[in-house]
Formats: sequence, C-alpha cells, structure tokens
Amino acid sequence: MSRLVCLLLTLASCFFPLTGVLAAENYPSKPITFVVPLGAGGMTDVTARLLAEKMKESLGQPIMVANKPGGTGIVGVNYALSQKEDGYTVIVAPMNESLTSAYFQGVEPFDLKQFSFIGGYMPQARVLFTTPDKPYKNFAEFLEYARKHPGEVSVGSGGVQWALELVKSIAVKENLKMKFVMFKSGGEASTAILGGHVDTCETGVGTPAFQAGRQGKLLALVNMGEGKIDAFPDLNDVKSLGYPFAVTIEYGFAVKAGTPEPIRKKLEESLKAAMQDPVVKEKFIEMGLIPKFTDGKSFAKIVQDSVAAVKAMLEYNKKLPQ
Repeated sequence: MSRLVCLLLTLASCFFPLTGVLAAENYPSKPITFVVPLGAGGMTDVTARLLAEKMKESLGQPIMVANKPGGTGIVGVNYALSQKEDGYTVIVAPMNESLTSAYFQGVEPFDLKQFSFIGGYMPQARVLFTTPDKPYKNFAEFLEYARKHPGEVSVGSGGVQWALELVKSIAVKENLKMKFVMFKSGGEASTAILGGHVDTCETGVGTPAFQAGRQGKLLALVNMGEGKIDAFPDLNDVKSLGYPFAVTIEYGFAVKAGTPEPIRKKLEESLKAAMQDPVVKEKFIEMGLIPKFTDGKSFAKIVQDSVAAVKAMLEYNKKLPQ
C-alpha cells in the first residue's frame, strides 16, 4: 500500500468521527418528528406526546408527533426507515412488539441491524384476568377447569398477538383445547372481559381491565411476564411456574441505523432526563403506567431477546392441540 493511500486512510479515520461530533453539536437545528406506528389516543401516542413536550426543553427544538398506524406497527416503522439517518425521525413504539409483529403476520421480518436503539421508557406487564363469578379462583383451578371442559373456555387478548401466542404455548404444555379471541385493543378487550363476553382475557398495565383488577372487580390469574407486579405482589409469573416463555411489552425509542452515535447519545440523554423528571413520572403513575428508563444498549438486548423468543414460541406452538 502506498504512503499516499495510508495517509488518506489515516486522515479519513480522523475526519469521520469529527463529522459525527460536529453533527451532534449542531443537532438539532430543526424540528424533530416522533413517529408513532399506532393510532392517536392510545397509550403509545399519549406517552410519546408527554415525552415530546418534555424533551423539547433539553433539545431546544419543537417535536412533532406523527401517527402512522397499520400492520401492528409495521407501516410506521417502515416509514421511519425510509427517512434519512440524521436523528430527525425517531420511532416511539412498543418496540419489541412492533419489531416482532411481522412474524405473526407472515411478512418479511425486520432486520434489527436497521435500527439504532435510543432507550426504553416503560415496560408493560401483561396479566390474565377473569371475572369473580367463575368456578376457578386461581391459575391452577383455571387450568384444571379448562382440562375438564375442552374447547369451552375462551381466552381473549388486548390486541397483542405475542401475548395470545403465550397463552397458546401454555395450552401446548398443558395439552389444553381453548378458544382464542383477538381484540383490536386493550380497551376493547377490557370491555369484553368486564361484560363477561369471554371467560378470561389478557391485558396490560394501564388498561381498564387492569384497573378493574386492582379494584377487585376482576381476578388476576397469572402474570404473563417475569418477576413481580406492584399492583398484584402475590401473583405468580409464568416463568416461575415452569412455562418456557413470557411476555412484557417494552416501550422505547429508536432511530435508523447509520445515525451518528453522538446524535443517538444526545437523544438517549434527553430521554433519560425526561424520565427522571418528577412531573413526568407522576403523570405516568396517574395513568396507571410504570415509568422506567433503560439505556440504549440494554434496550437493544431486550429487543433482540424478544425476537429470538417469539421465533422459538411460534415453532413450539405448532404442537397446539386442535
């Protein structure tokens, strides 16, 4: 290799990191768009707008929220990926759900290398609920009842295919036949279970069904994630009961891969500061939500693990009793 080529490569290696630093110093110089790949008025939309209002203070530019619903997040995510990798288009979503939805719809899944993750801001635990008038009062009794009444028990889901597939994986392990019903949203699912239109239903933190459970109007049968839920501290989780899969929806931010690292880092720091704000925390808690900041590296690992788990679960569920 000639000395001239070596010199040019050395200069390039010095120059490109410098351009990233300069980009971060000038960023943002215009309004930022938060792309929410779901409809207006839902949990993602409401929290994205709350965070946009706070983060504009540290970033010094207006932040617009654009709703791009469709395909359980696929349409909005693809839109964001069609934009420049300059930090001005940010995806705000139930990230692990949005990036695994393609597996349930039979379309080409996302390549996670297309994304640079900024961080997480809210986990959403999922809980399986039933009404107090049912003959089963806990999860063990529910399984026994379903075993003795094959094909009779209905299980609904609050718009999360991943969570419904988790119930199916339980049915596989227990060799149960049940009826599965997918609702469009946690609100619709809450109406169904509160009205007795399904026997059991899984919904997440912040939904009317979750609030009804806290008030004793519904019985919580099992935590579909891992660990404890503050609202139901004595509730067992599926992993501790020996089931192979679990689900927790993780809300967070991402940008298109190739976005300069100093810009990604600036967004991460802004999100962290917003989540540490006591007023923001209080507003989350008032809505029945769980505010929790997760740094970009840890959040990327969460998404990667979720994708791997979904692929394994779909293979496992091929053994579902018919």
